[in-house]
Amino acid sequence: MNIVDELMKADASKTKEYATKKIKSNKLARIIGAEEPVEITIREIKPRRFNDLSTRHIKSNGDVDYSKFFDTKLIIVTEGVEEPNLKDKKLQEHFGVERAVDLAEILFGSEINTIADAITEISGYTDDVEEEVEDIKN
Repeated sequence: MNIVDELMKADASKTKEYATKKIKSNKLARIIGAEEPVEITIREIKPRRFNDLSTRHIKSNGDVDYSKFFDTKLIIVTEGVEEPNLKDKKLQEHFGVERAVDLAEILFGSEINTIADAITEISGYTDDVEEEVEDIKN
């Protein structure tokens, strides 16, 4: 049986589902007074949206604007963290912020990089591409 036949049997609604994953946050645990790391839920970001987000720190000449790198990761976290809902206005108000990115920064702090990397991975972007290019060169 070929791939087209397999696709014709597939549930087309599955194309609209996005992968999710639970990861742990130590900072969130400290904030709520938990003794163990707290699980948060991350989800895959749509490819077009991820591409838009992941290039925000690239200048028009192709150089990296390192001053925007952390902001890019904050936005990825804001888009990819499903639980807690960082866009919840009541939660933002409770912590005295007006934007989801500000809430992400105060809730996760230095974990932003780790969380953004996990969202990047679940969205299908990994370092495997670089490894494959290196293999091809050799």
